[in-house]
Amino acid sequence: MNPVVAVAQIDCELGRPERNIKTISELTQRASRRDVDIICFPELATSGYSLNSRWRKFAEPIPGKTTERLGRLAQDSGVYLIVGMPEYDPRSRRIHDSSVLIDSNGKVAGVYRKIHLWDIERSYFTPGKRFEVFKTKFGKIGLGICYDLEFPESARALALKGAEIIFYSSAQPDPMGNHVDAYVKSRAGENCLYVCHSNQTGRDGKMTFFGRSQIVSPWCEVLARKNSGTGLAIAQIDLTLIKRLSKKKLPYLKQRMPNTYA
Repeated sequence: MNPVVAVAQIDCELGRPERNIKTISELTQRASRRDVDIICFPELATSGYSLNSRWRKFAEPIPGKTTERLGRLAQDSGVYLIVGMPEYDPRSRRIHDSSVLIDSNGKVAGVYRKIHLWDIERSYFTPGKRFEVFKTKFGKIGLGICYDLEFPESARALALKGAEIIFYSSAQPDPMGNHVDAYVKSRAGENCLYVCHSNQTGRDGKMTFFGRSQIVSPWCEVLARKNSGTGLAIAQIDLTLIKRLSKKKLPYLKQRMPNTYA
């Protein structure tokens, strides 16, 4: 089954989760009317990004109140949701920069905790420990968050585990636009899969998020893109293309020489 996927671009309001969840709800409903199957939202979409010490204040357990609300939204809309949020782990009492995957029945189907923490994030968040691939009725998907995109090992690890689509939730600021455009295409091409990158937009303290959320094919072709402002980029993707390309034209995973890489 070839899904219709969307990346949502939001000007998140800092420390105002109710407003951000309202925006998430509005965009999800809009996507549902366009028959979207999976929609990805930016990094820390529920809280906004530049909270620093206040990240802990807005962090919640998963599952928890916010994921319950998102679950009802997913079920009512009939879509899979991927949403970035600060997560509180009651067992360790630590917080994580996480993305939660909620299926179309409203259940938490997976959680990814950001591994590559950037700059100030290292002072507050605890990094995750593994890259995981999650099975959906539309195929296998991997999750990454923002700075993970800049490490090719992240996408390669997910590809080797069978990911057909990688969704990145991001809060990428200026002046990284050209870098991100190159990274998104590279990760798609070098791993023969689809990459969907959802970025924040607008100003957040001293940071300006450049948007440019996009969906890229294994041919490094931009299938859909939202340059600026709040909104959606939507595309139907052809999962059979991965099998066709990986056999002859782009057999990178099969022709690796890992014994020489050390």
